Amino acid sequence: MEMRTRLDRDMPRAGGRVQLSYAPDGTRDPSLWIPQTPIVHNQVLYEWATIGQNLLRGSPDGKNYSINGLYMEFDNSGSTVNPIPTVNRDQAMSYYQALANPRDYLRIPVISTGEETSNAAQFPENNVAIFYFQSEGTVGVKNGLTFSDVANSRVYGGALVAIRNQGDKNQDLILSRFYVSGSQQVVKVVGKQIAITWKLRLL
Repeated sequence: MEMRTRLDRDMPRAGGRVQLSYAPDGTRDPSLWIPQTPIVHNQVLYEWATIGQNLLRGSPDGKNYSINGLYMEFDNSGSTVNPIPTVNRDQAMSYYQALANPRDYLRIPVISTGEETSNAAQFPENNVAIFYFQSEGTVGVKNGLTFSDVANSRVYGGALVAIRNQGDKNQDLILSRFYVSGSQQVVKVVGKQIAITWKLRLL
């Protein structure tokens, strides 16, 4: 299993109206996103095994183990995050519970998914799952920090999440985390949202 991620910036709508890019049919359109970083690799956490074994068994407890959410980690210090966090495979929810001001995270839903193949001969039915996310909300989950251009919010990392209960973040399971450094970090600006394209390749 290989994870590849990219931070994007959403284009504003006509007339300076916010925030989300839409296709003619009214759906949000990731093809309009402007890449802000190269593709970066990320660390798969041990919790991926819990997600995977439950999905393979048809989620016997009735909970949702699909990848349906993202933690978008941001910093309001006004400066580049340096050094960026080191990801240990056993650091899942405990990491986010320990986040301190001026850092916080948004818990946002997937807006669409896609698929492709990394090798048409070997995987004609596709082996790459693609997830698209867009910043949503104005208040961080852990510390209640404002996510906005006024607060100089800077996105420097994220996590791919199975949200099992929308009302209880403590039930979330984290599949993978990533961080970007320096100029690859993306600052929230007026009239635009920050987007993430995340590809999961199964081999």
